[in-house]
Amino acid sequence: MQQRRRTLGERLVSLLELPGDAVLDVPRAVLIGSMELVVENHRGLVEYRPERVVLRMPEGKMTVDGADLRIGFLSPDQAVILGRIDGLRYAPPEGGGA
Repeated sequence: MQQRRRTLGERLVSLLELPGDAVLDVPRAVLIGSMELVVENHRGLVEYRPERVVLRMPEGKMTVDGADLRIGFLSPDQAVILGRIDGLRYAPPEGGGA
C-alpha cells in the first residue's frame, strides 16, 4: 500500500500537537443540538433551499439537510445555518479527488 506523502503543515500539526483546523486548510463544523450549525473555512454557498444548504469546501462540498433552514450569518470564511438540521454530509470533489 502506497503511503500518502505528508505536507509540511501536517508534519507541524503532528510534531507540535496543534489542532489541525488551526494550521491546515480544512473546514471546521460545530453542530449545536439539531438547530444550529457553524461552519468555518468554507468557500461559498452552492445551493440554498429551506430543506437543503450546500457549501463549497476547500476539498469538496458539505450538504446540510433539514427543514426551515435559513442562513443566520454568512461571511467569506464562516456560515451559520439555523433551522431543524436532520443530516450533514461531506463529499470529496467530483472526480474522486481527496
